[in-house]
Amino acid sequence: MTDKLFGTSGIRGSILEKSTPDLALNLGRALGSFLEGRGSVGVGVDARTSNEMLRNSLIAGLLSTGVDVVDLGIAPMPAVAYYSQVKGIATSVIVTASHNPPADNGFKFFNNGREFVRKEEVFIETAIAKSQYIVAKWDEIGKISHLDIKEQYLDYLKTFLFNRGTKSSGTKVLVDLANGAATEYTPHLLLEMGFSVTTMNSHQDGHFPGRPAEPSPGNLVDAMNMAANSDFAVTVCHDGDGDRLAVIDEQGEFIDQNRVIALFARDEVKRNGGGIVVASIDTSSVIDELVTAAGGTVTRMPLGSLQEFLASDKGKDVVFASEPWKPIFTKMGCWMDGIAGAARLAQMVDELGSGSCTKLMETIPKYPMLRDFVPCPDSIKPKFLPKVKELLVPQMSGVEQILEVDGIRIECTDGSYVLVRVSGTEPKARVYVGAKKQETVDRLATLAKDVMAKVLDELQ
Repeated sequence: MTDKLFGTSGIRGSILEKSTPDLALNLGRALGSFLEGRGSVGVGVDARTSNEMLRNSLIAGLLSTGVDVVDLGIAPMPAVAYYSQVKGIATSVIVTASHNPPADNGFKFFNNGREFVRKEEVFIETAIAKSQYIVAKWDEIGKISHLDIKEQYLDYLKTFLFNRGTKSSGTKVLVDLANGAATEYTPHLLLEMGFSVTTMNSHQDGHFPGRPAEPSPGNLVDAMNMAANSDFAVTVCHDGDGDRLAVIDEQGEFIDQNRVIALFARDEVKRNGGGIVVASIDTSSVIDELVTAAGGTVTRMPLGSLQEFLASDKGKDVVFASEPWKPIFTKMGCWMDGIAGAARLAQMVDELGSGSCTKLMETIPKYPMLRDFVPCPDSIKPKFLPKVKELLVPQMSGVEQILEVDGIRIECTDGSYVLVRVSGTEPKARVYVGAKKQETVDRLATLAKDVMAKVLDELQ
C-alpha cells in the first residue's frame, strides 16, 4: 500500500522526521515526472528557517526531470497559488507549514489556481513509494529563473477588489502579520487602496518572535489590546503564509470565523444573483441562514476537500468557498487568500460599516458554539461513528438532514446542529455544537458527549 503523504492541507511536519530534504528532493522528482519533464513550475517559500534547505532540494528534484523552475523567493501562499494559473506555468509549489510551529515545514501544490486534488496527490505519493521518476539527459536538465511576484499578484487583487468597491479615504487599519510571508504584501495592498495602515509583527522571522503563527484568539491578545485602545476601524491578522484571515473589531473583540464566512458569502451571492457557497463540515448554520436568504445554497465538504468540489462539474457555479480562516473568492481564483480577504473586509468596513467593523458585523447574527473533544483510540474509530449515529439521532428532535461527508452532522429545523467526527491525526473524537440559543447548545452538547462516552465505554 502506498504511504499517504498528504494530509488535509498539503504535507506538513517536523523537518527532522517528515518534511526532510530527502522528501523535498523526491517531491520535486515526482512532480517533474507528473509533468512528464515539461513546462515550468513556480516555487515559493515562507519565512521559516528551513526554507532555503527545502527549496533547494525541491528545485534540484524538479530540474533533474527536465522541468524549468521560476524561483519566487519568499512569497505568501496566495501569491504562489495565483502564479499556477499564469500562462506558461504548469503548476506551483510553496514550501510552508502555514500556522504550524517554527520547527515544522511542508509543501503545498497548486494547479490552475487550486490545490491538488486527491488523484494528483496519489500520483506524487505513488511515484515516491516506487521511486519511479523521469530523469533528464545531461543536455535537457531544467533551468532556473527568478521572479518577484508581488506587484503582479497585487495588481491582480486590485482589479478584483475595485470591481467590488472603491478606494478608501484613509480609514485606519491595523495589520498583524505574524512575522510571516505576507509582511510585504497586505500593508502595501491596503496602502494602495487608500487605507491608513499600522503594522505589528511586520518583519519576516521564521522563529515567529512576536506571537505563534496561528491567528487564534489566544495568540492575538496584543493585537486585541491594541485594537481596543486605539482608533482603528478594523484589525486584520494573518498566519505564517498569508492564507488565513482573523478579524478584530474596534472594541478589541475577536470576530468568530463563521460570521466572517457568512459576511463574505452573503455578499458574493447577492452580487452574483445566487450560486453555490461551499463550506467545510465544521462551519456554523449562520452561513446557511444568510446565504439562503440571499438566494444561494450551501454545500458542505470534508475539511481539506473544498478543492475537490471546485474541480468538479459543479465548481463553475460556486461563488464563494471557505474553511474557517480561509476565504476563497472564486471569481478571482480557487485558492485560499487571507490577503484578498483582509483587503475585502477592510473595504466592506469602510463602505458598508461606515468605517466601523462593529457596525458592519451587526448585520451578521452572533450564535453560540461549542467545540470539544474526547479521547478516542485509533483502534475503535471505524466502529465509533456508526454507533454514535445509532444512539444520538433518535434522541434529537426536529432532525432535518444528516450529512456524513466527514463524520456525522445532524442538522435540525431550528438551525441547531451537532457534528461528531474522528481526528485523522490524533486519538481523538471531536464534537461541534451550534444553535441560536446558549441553552440549546448546552443541552445538545451534554447529550452528544453523554452518547460519545457511552459508545467509548461499549467499544473499549
